[in-house]
Amino acid sequence: MKRIALLVTTLLLVACQKDQKGYSITADTEGFEEGTMVYVNAVSQSRRPIIIDSTTIQNQKFQIKLPAPENNDFNYLTFKDLRGNVLFLAENNPIEMTIYKDSMRSSIVKGGTENELFFSYAKTVKKYGEEKLKLSNEYQIATKLGETNKAIKIAAKREELVEAEKQFRKDLANNNSSSLVSIMALTDLLNLKIVSAKEAKEQFNSIADTLKTSRLGKNLNQLIANAMAVSMQKRIDIGSTAEDFSAPTPEGKMLSLKQSMGKITIIDFWASWCKPCRMENPNVVNVYKKYHDKGLNIISVSLDKKQEAWTKAISDDNLDWNHVSNLQFWQEPIAQAYGVRSIPATFILDEKGNVIAKNLRGPALEEKISELLAQQSL
Repeated sequence: MKRIALLVTTLLLVACQKDQKGYSITADTEGFEEGTMVYVNAVSQSRRPIIIDSTTIQNQKFQIKLPAPENNDFNYLTFKDLRGNVLFLAENNPIEMTIYKDSMRSSIVKGGTENELFFSYAKTVKKYGEEKLKLSNEYQIATKLGETNKAIKIAAKREELVEAEKQFRKDLANNNSSSLVSIMALTDLLNLKIVSAKEAKEQFNSIADTLKTSRLGKNLNQLIANAMAVSMQKRIDIGSTAEDFSAPTPEGKMLSLKQSMGKITIIDFWASWCKPCRMENPNVVNVYKKYHDKGLNIISVSLDKKQEAWTKAISDDNLDWNHVSNLQFWQEPIAQAYGVRSIPATFILDEKGNVIAKNLRGPALEEKISELLAQQSL
């Protein structure tokens, strides 16, 4: 009986501890009418705002207890019949606020390391912006007054400030990989073109997995993918060098473009569900059979989603060359990197990996391959 009683007591303690998880918001307000409704809003994964709780202002104060946040994300307060909001990070720590009706942007939010880091970041970025604007105005005045030397010094000072701000943003993103604020900083760095898409991707890979799957993490990942696609679409064109890549084969082994190169190489983007691709496959098979022994290699990148459909199409169409796919449909990283927006799509490379032709099909493909291999043999 003692053991049973002890077990029951333990379970009750655990249940109480679970109930205690969460956080509270305690606020002093200025200028609000008595009884004004306060709403706590969150943003769903589908980016739609949702009200998760509410309370009222009494004697220019309010307090509300909230459950432990399920996701790393921002929440915000709104007030009935009033414009504006007060932004904060949902974290499992008490939060104290001072909220001004006539200037909600000037409201003060304290509590929790995430909120401290976020508001410190926002305050510092705002300060940099104000200082840059001040120097820009001073530069314009000096220029109009013909004070050339002064204008040069102001311009140099502003450039130093710009570099300092860039470094501040980079340091914050690099040194806070377990904080949602690092996602914000990295997003800003990418949008401001301070870092390249490739640099942002490398930094994103070092961020905690729980942040990668957050709403802001997913948004940043898509932003990086879009930026890389645009960048590669500009770079990977006729006359440019193809970007190397690696992906799983149907057998699950990693295979790279570099490992698949011949004297002439075709990168073929396709999918089992793509009818134009399947209609073109017999022509590609004939070209491969005719010219493979002379130095033609092919590596096909599939935009399939299902392994079985992919491998069955390879077998059914007798595609006897190298194949890779991440099975991510239109989110296929290689297709995004190459700026592929429709399939079939092909890139024809010389033995050095330079793109020498694109998107040739039917007789035009064979004519080009024949011409290129003939040039190779001269």
